[in-house]
Amino acid sequence: MLKLKSSGARRGTAIVAGAAALALTLMGCSGGASDEPAPERDLGTPVAGEVKAGAFDGVTLTFAGSGGIFQDGQTEALWDPFAKAAGATFNQDAFDAGKLKAMVDAGNVSWDIVNTTQFDTARGCGTLFEEYDYSQIDTSKIPEGTITDKCMVPQILYGLVVAYNTDAFGDNPPTSAADFFDTKKFPGKRTVSQSTYVDPQTVEFALTAQGKDVKNLKPEDIEGAFDMYKDLGDDVIGWTTGAQAQQQLEAGEAVMGLVWSGRGYGAAAAGAPVAPMWDQWMIMVDSNGIPKGVKDKQAAMAAVNFSLGAEQQAKMTELTSYGGVNVDAKPKLDETLATWMTTDNLETGIAPNVDFWVENYDALSAAWAGWATGS
Repeated sequence: MLKLKSSGARRGTAIVAGAAALALTLMGCSGGASDEPAPERDLGTPVAGEVKAGAFDGVTLTFAGSGGIFQDGQTEALWDPFAKAAGATFNQDAFDAGKLKAMVDAGNVSWDIVNTTQFDTARGCGTLFEEYDYSQIDTSKIPEGTITDKCMVPQILYGLVVAYNTDAFGDNPPTSAADFFDTKKFPGKRTVSQSTYVDPQTVEFALTAQGKDVKNLKPEDIEGAFDMYKDLGDDVIGWTTGAQAQQQLEAGEAVMGLVWSGRGYGAAAAGAPVAPMWDQWMIMVDSNGIPKGVKDKQAAMAAVNFSLGAEQQAKMTELTSYGGVNVDAKPKLDETLATWMTTDNLETGIAPNVDFWVENYDALSAAWAGWATGS
């Protein structure tokens, strides 16, 4: 097996208003698509990883993802095999939240499946995203608790994980979220996201360090979480992209990083002396979202169902380093990647309080903006 590099891209971006000019363009550019409703096919009982041969002859689908190694791996492991089996054509595009909203507002949706976060599908469920008909999806092998709203099927499972320098702490590694903030016991720089992406798990990690249960959060807890990071003073440095977080770990600029698991793995695969802390890590799930107004919802759901097969998920993990969402998937992992595999450590992970963040997104967004800009 080839040694993998992690794309490390964060797929989700907050769904925003605007893009009016793009909406006007989309209204005038239907691409010749028919307004006739897509036919309903008899596909039988859904089985993850399977589709009736030739069931979608002549159908063209488009997946909008995050690009790079991650989308390339998905294309090879998931979407191209579906196209071959179903007789369809599968195109690839780059996901953009503003473009999605413009498409939906214009009533001219050219994407069929998008890669976004569980928070975005929850916030846009019924307005930007279609509700799934789960009778057409075999969810029997999906990890428990990873379907978090009616407009999503999980796509990958990764995490916000403490990556620590083993040269500095190999004999006395951190074992709790509180240890990340203890600069006396664990001296040295920490790196934390200050990207423009609003990340609820970064807040939940700090609240976990305070001893709070993320299942019982209050709006006033949000500012207290950012105070935890600010109180680190000169011992905290920010990263704005996954690539930067990985570089900081590789260069030894930080002895600990609160980073996406794929980027921690990327640093370790590049030879950096870093290891993951699997105590109190924050579970992250990306969604397969189906845009509201999709032209052939049945075809989109069939493609998602096919993508959930054990064989497909195993290959996707091998190609991208991200955890699959079929409990029977058995990817072939090298020793380093096996160390960073989130799906082997779910029992110590903390699932996000999605409902709370949907209800309190504006307060979170305002507080995050202050943190990201240093104000």
